[in-house]
Amino acid sequence: VELERELRTYPSGLNGARPVPVEPNAIVHPLRLAHGDAVLSFISTITVFGTPLDVTLSELAIESFFPADEQTRTVLVRLAKERAEPS
Repeated sequence: VELERELRTYPSGLNGARPVPVEPNAIVHPLRLAHGDAVLSFISTITVFGTPLDVTLSELAIESFFPADEQTRTVLVRLAKERAEPS
């Protein structure tokens, strides 16, 4: 309770905006990022090695982000094409 009270005193950087409510029974909660006028939504997966033969691999986790909607996919494809074009 004290932690929650303290966290509510921190500036959120939302400039009065409220987070979009998520359905309580949702399977995933997307990461949402503002990019210009667009809101990009991503889902993530984390991969770990179940039976590594090397101690280094036992500590390795790979997090991958995927577009959660068509708008995000479209923006990412456009940005990738822009980066691929020679300057």
